[in-house]
Amino acid sequence: MSTDPSTGAPHQLDGIEIARRLLVTVAILALVGTVLGLVLVQRLAVTYTAGLEVARDSAAVAAAGTSDVRQLADDMVVLAASASSALDQASEVVDSAAESTDGIGTAMKTNLADGIEGTANIANGMASFIEAIERLIPGDSRSLAEDLRALADGLEPVPAQLRTLGDQLITTSTQLQASSANLDALADNLEVLSGSIDEVAQSLTEVDSLARDIAERADEALDRSKFDLLLLRLFVVVFGLGVMISCLAARRAVGALAARQGTAPAA
Repeated sequence: MSTDPSTGAPHQLDGIEIARRLLVTVAILALVGTVLGLVLVQRLAVTYTAGLEVARDSAAVAAAGTSDVRQLADDMVVLAASASSALDQASEVVDSAAESTDGIGTAMKTNLADGIEGTANIANGMASFIEAIERLIPGDSRSLAEDLRALADGLEPVPAQLRTLGDQLITTSTQLQASSANLDALADNLEVLSGSIDEVAQSLTEVDSLARDIAERADEALDRSKFDLLLLRLFVVVFGLGVMISCLAARRAVGALAARQGTAPAA
């Protein structure tokens, strides 16, 4: 290492040589960094492009599937509403049938049964009365009293049968009323279900719109990706070459300064 004869300090040549070597080192590192940057950009380009393609295809599949499910949900809303309306109508029919059945059953076990029972008693009484009169009439004629007794005998089991049938009709009416209540509850449940399905359908509509928007934006980003990645590569190259050229230019300037001062270092 050379020194200044007057001061004994290291000669200025050593500082200039160190600066030149540092500049060369920085230029080499800039070149290496540029190459590494280009490799990194290439790897990022592959990953970024693949990610955009996956996002676009996934969003398109989601949009298609959501659209089908939304259509199914809309159909279910219509079906549930129709079923609820039909059940309401059926409930009204059942209520009417229950009321009519109860009225008929009550009439059979009371008025009708009592009327037929009274008719049978009257026929039986009239048979005895007519039989007494027929004994006073000469000749062998068909006995009306026997016909009346036959009528009374035929009517005898009918009141009990009518009362039994009336009880059965009243029981059926009670069962129909219970069924009507179940139909009303089922219609209410279907109405609630229809509202819930309609809410889901609205949510699916929003999801479908969002998925289609994502697919469209991903497709647009994929179209721009080549130009964006090209700009990134140019930036890496320009920046790296700029640093390298600047370092080489600075080294040349330091060498020129040393030459003017008469201290040009050896090659």
